[in-house]
Amino acid sequence: MTSITPTIAYLITAHAVNKQLALLVDALLSDSRSRIYIHIDAKTRDLGWLARTSDERIVVLTNRTAVNWGGLSITDAIRSLLEAALRDAGNVRFVLLSGACFPLREPRSVGDAILERAEPRLAVWGRIDATLARNEGLGRYVVTKFHPLDVPSINPKRGRFRALLWNLYKIINNALPYERKVRTDDLWRGSLFFLITRELALHFVAPHDELARDLRFGLASDELFFTTLYVRWARAQNAPLVETDTTARHQAIHYIRKWKPPNRGLFTRLFVPVDLRALDHEGAMEAIESDALFARKCSAEISQGIMARWRPT
Repeated sequence: MTSITPTIAYLITAHAVNKQLALLVDALLSDSRSRIYIHIDAKTRDLGWLARTSDERIVVLTNRTAVNWGGLSITDAIRSLLEAALRDAGNVRFVLLSGACFPLREPRSVGDAILERAEPRLAVWGRIDATLARNEGLGRYVVTKFHPLDVPSINPKRGRFRALLWNLYKIINNALPYERKVRTDDLWRGSLFFLITRELALHFVAPHDELARDLRFGLASDELFFTTLYVRWARAQNAPLVETDTTARHQAIHYIRKWKPPNRGLFTRLFVPVDLRALDHEGAMEAIESDALFARKCSAEISQGIMARWRPT
């Protein structure tokens, strides 16, 4: 009887087909055990080189979802990636990445570390207060009001004007005397990105209609859905649950750092959007020295710098 060689399913969600994504895919393919599944936001029409790839280890999803910041649409896209990856019986580990992630070590070394790990790795930040009376340390959560972040016209990530409209909407909406009937007694927040086993992947793609309904119009439900499923699954397995501080730079297998840009005046703060988690050269060096396997929020330039450390010319 022929044994199946264990392989790793890398699930990549991206909004654009760019140089950074190409660097990530090429790096992962250098490990023969890698299988790559890619979901490109349906709002992106031109798939560029992805539409022409003939590599059998790359699967580009055709049933694409329009993904918007903070909504449940991203979980729909991820579940589609998991379903595609589960069709390959050889895939025993499933790693969620964004197009802006990049491996911090030589990819075969990363693959060895992933396959050696028998337990899932998710960064669980904590339990949402069931009364929703407090959210210290857990961020922007109001799950009993209507927060349609999957509606592109009000997506605050699309510009400063929309961000101002979004803040105004929240003020008005939170003051209105209505509540949606949802279950809030066992919701958990954590990082969206994960390393999971095949057993947990099967659990993630199973129907979870009640949770999906509870979070459909919740705020930042993308960070609640899989974390909540994982915590409930771990509890049923009597598996230990370790929480991660929201400010920690090492989140499960990922490294991410929030920085404060110097000399930002009032005008810049109000009208010039800055991604405070975008990795710079200093952060990249810290990431390389950490125990994390991947860095998040990388530009193509940063990824090339990281690659030069583990692939010297």
